[in-house]
Amino acid sequence: MTKPTITTLDGKKHELKKITGRSWRILSEFIDAAPEYVDADFIEKHAAFIAAFYDDVTADDVLDLPIEEILPASAATRKFIMAQLTAKLETIEKNSEADKAPSD
Repeated sequence: MTKPTITTLDGKKHELKKITGRSWRILSEFIDAAPEYVDADFIEKHAAFIAAFYDDVTADDVLDLPIEEILPASAATRKFIMAQLTAKLETIEKNSEADKAPSD
């Protein structure tokens, strides 16, 4: 899976930062908060979430994107982080199963 990018912001290509433990916390807190369409700050919450994962991008920068790009950017960010975590967990699980396998 390729890293999400934002190119319409300032004409520069902004790639998602390296995923860290802090990334997982930000994602988890965002999911727990579950912003809904009826929330007055729904788009602002998505903008802040997106900005947390890109260098040199602020929530205000994201709010300047065309509205039809904000929610897809948020979804792509969440999906990428989850895919990275899932892949890493599968690798760890396979390695631990191999360590537990009986030897002949």
